[in-house]
Amino acid sequence: MALSVSTVLALGVLPGPAMASGQSSAVQTAASYTSVPVAAARTLDRNPSHLDVFVNKSYPLKPAKYVPKTSKVPGTGIRLRPEATNAYNKMVKDAKKSGVHIKLISGYRSYDRQAQLFNQYTRMYGKKYAERISARPGTSEHQTGLAADVGNSNGACALQSCFENTPVGKWTKKNAHKYGFILRYPKGQEAVTGYAYEPWHFRYVGTSLAKSYTNSGAKTLEHFHGVAATKKSPPKSGKGTATTTANLNMRTGVGTSNRVVLTIPRGKTIKLTGSKKSGWYQVSYNSKSGWVSGTYLSNVSLPKTSKPKTETKKKPAPEKNTGSAKKTTANLNMRTGAGTSNRVILTIPKGKSVKATGKSTSGWLQVTYKSKTGWVSGTYVANTSAPKKSKPKAESTPKKKSSTKQTTANLNMRTGNSTKKKIILTIPKGKKVEVTGSKKSGWYPVKYKSKTGWVSGTYLR
Repeated sequence: MALSVSTVLALGVLPGPAMASGQSSAVQTAASYTSVPVAAARTLDRNPSHLDVFVNKSYPLKPAKYVPKTSKVPGTGIRLRPEATNAYNKMVKDAKKSGVHIKLISGYRSYDRQAQLFNQYTRMYGKKYAERISARPGTSEHQTGLAADVGNSNGACALQSCFENTPVGKWTKKNAHKYGFILRYPKGQEAVTGYAYEPWHFRYVGTSLAKSYTNSGAKTLEHFHGVAATKKSPPKSGKGTATTTANLNMRTGVGTSNRVVLTIPRGKTIKLTGSKKSGWYQVSYNSKSGWVSGTYLSNVSLPKTSKPKTETKKKPAPEKNTGSAKKTTANLNMRTGAGTSNRVILTIPKGKSVKATGKSTSGWLQVTYKSKTGWVSGTYVANTSAPKKSKPKAESTPKKKSSTKQTTANLNMRTGNSTKKKIILTIPKGKKVEVTGSKKSGWYPVKYKSKTGWVSGTYLR
């Protein structure tokens, strides 16, 4: 997982090991890996002055504090090896002809600078997570002057996995090899490269080797050279674990309406009990137990036990609330079941009246609208008439006060409260947005320039 641009800037890094630009970690011993057969092994070049020098966690630079000759990339304060600078300039020029504007985010980093960054990430996130996103000094491709982190000129998805779907991300993935650059840390290959997926990190190897690499169909440079390895599976412990991808609230129950027990810092490993409900997991951390949203967990590994009890329990009988009329407070998806994992039937516009059938579960209501029946989140509907057989419950939707907040970074507005949702537009840093509803799992529903959607509260103040 990559860090946000605002986090990186707060460290005074432009992209830091960013994400690490690939790299992350410490030199691992060969004993901790299992070899993977490769069809065409090639001789490794270990000379740091050569364009095809091979460096990773198991193959550090020699000498460790090697310093290459570099030149400044025009229009930036960033340096690369002269050969890489010339190739990058040509790539940028050709990309512009296709309407694609590439921005260089990071290039050469010295041994000492890499040490500083790695230590900062270790203090912030712990050693284990730091080694996924940042290289130990002496093992970084950036130290060769041949690695470049690229991004969009407008800053969209900088050093984030969503970069792969942006104009620059798509263009460089398809064309970079023509200029001697290869995507160094592909998706799904962390067990081999040792680093999280980085669609922005490209390594210059020269046009001849880049062409051979691309034509070979190798998944990674490690596969291409015949040194691909994967970590051995850890012994089965019977306990489930996951890693937090953001500062994450542990609550007393499923849903943001429940009381916060404590906040688990980003990058921490937590234990899973095996119970899961409506996208939430029951966990334990620092001797406390509670529930967290699965949206902010990675490396989820559930206990290898029988099905969790919560999934075998009888569902509570739906509450009867026959035929009450309600009104939507936002554009609202009607789904085939209770939960965002179910298929969308249609989207009900804001302010429309819907008829509740009387069935509800886990904060979702079954409703009828335009002859269609399905489920909607109760967070975005309000009563317009009292139920026929019972008084409104105390927890009926409170009136929502409109407020404004200011963005602290270029911020993507999405169709839902998750980075998996489609981007509607990018709101520039420093702009005011109107908050239209309640915060949900760390996200706010907002309105900006007549568009409505969801944004992460991390970048609002």
